[in-house]
Amino acid sequence: MVLSRSTWVWLWAGLGLAALSQYLQWVGGIYSFVAPHSEPLADLVVGAILGGTAAAGLAARHWWQQARRRQSAPSQRTQPLRRVKLTRNQVQADLEDADRLIQKLQNDISRRALRAKLQEIDQRLSQEELHLVVFGTSSAGKTSLINALMGRPVGETAPTLGTTRQGSIHTYQLEGLNSPISLTDTPGLLTIGGAGEAEARALAQKADLLILVVAGDLLASEYAEMLELARLGKSTILALNKTDQMLPEDVETILTHLRRRTAGVIPAEQVVAIAADPEPLKVRYYSEDGSVRETWEPQPPDTEALIQQMAQLLQQKGSHLRLANALLQTRTLTEAAQQALQEERCQQGRQIVERMQWATAAALAATPLPALDVLAGVAIQARMIGELHQVFDRRITLRRAQQIAQSLAQMVVQLGGLELATQALGSLLKASPLMVMGIPLQAVTGAYLTRVAGLSYLEWLSSGDPWQEEILQERIRQQLQNRHPLAFLTQLARQAHSNS
Repeated sequence: MVLSRSTWVWLWAGLGLAALSQYLQWVGGIYSFVAPHSEPLADLVVGAILGGTAAAGLAARHWWQQARRRQSAPSQRTQPLRRVKLTRNQVQADLEDADRLIQKLQNDISRRALRAKLQEIDQRLSQEELHLVVFGTSSAGKTSLINALMGRPVGETAPTLGTTRQGSIHTYQLEGLNSPISLTDTPGLLTIGGAGEAEARALAQKADLLILVVAGDLLASEYAEMLELARLGKSTILALNKTDQMLPEDVETILTHLRRRTAGVIPAEQVVAIAADPEPLKVRYYSEDGSVRETWEPQPPDTEALIQQMAQLLQQKGSHLRLANALLQTRTLTEAAQQALQEERCQQGRQIVERMQWATAAALAATPLPALDVLAGVAIQARMIGELHQVFDRRITLRRAQQIAQSLAQMVVQLGGLELATQALGSLLKASPLMVMGIPLQAVTGAYLTRVAGLSYLEWLSSGDPWQEEILQERIRQQLQNRHPLAFLTQLARQAHSNS
């Protein structure tokens, strides 16, 4: 016989009630046994039993929840992360989206600057060139590494900080790789002044592959930069330089420590030891006549481990690294265009609000009406809302704009905007009664209330939040608190008086 689900529920409920009854009888028996000797002690014992039972129940519930999580989690944890295969068409589609966004900008300078960056990304994508950037603190040996890889001096080296003042790009040929490579030296971190560091970060963010050069353990600044670049998806080789100045056992100790510290960010095999510019070696020559001659002989660079890692990475993943970097640059450009467009729209929105506040003042000055009626009923506020929506490419009907205008008016009055404006007008009249002579008080008050409502609605519209009256009320409250009306009303009255 197969029991239905409801039958099982009733069966378990009956068993639970029976168990609860037995438990209560047991607790009552303990109380009856202890109470004749000491009632306080009996209360204490029963309280301890009930508390312990409650704690055990909570612990069991927590264990059950954790067990269920562990049961469902392995399928997610053990599932390997799949690397999405990028294609040039995907990146090109993102570039076209970014271009359409840039074209919406009205500021010619911003539009041209962003278009230049977009064309740079597109050009690099069409050239199929790989970009390697050497990155690290000042005088860690970045330029020496560039010289060693190039096989000739191409950059100035010195023991002082900040020898490399600006980025320099060199064409590099890696054996076994057909794609052209540009090798970029960067100003060091911790360079005196911030311009060099900023340029180094900008160059690093454009790299297909990073070579982070250190001369020992990672400094806090190096570690922070590494994590930030890893967050952007940059593939990195960590090169421990100046190993010729260390004992062999010390080199292995530092390498082990670096691999442990960068675990999860840089694969262990991509942490290598190099000596880009080894110290000259003292050599003694003994002659037949017994004389001894000592000379310092230069040593060749030791970059074999680094070159092997570079070749392996670029041969296996070079195309993916290049496309992934182009996609990252495109999305960064898109974010910059979105921010510029948002700022431009907000500026246009503030101009609309300012124009509508003067329109409200002019209408009320010509035909004085109660400010609240004007704010709630006339078409000026509805037109302001419609124009704001047009700026942000968001459609709205006239009826909906009128409904929102009425809602904003009610919110402003409920939050004390009318009283605040009235108090400010009183202060203004006391300070200079002639300033507002011939100007209806409703005109000044209506303009102020229009400004508060308009700026509050502009902030909401630019945020992209869903429509909620609570959100609008909070924004209006902030406008009333942060923008004291007296200064605004003074400016409005002066301008109106000068134009009268």
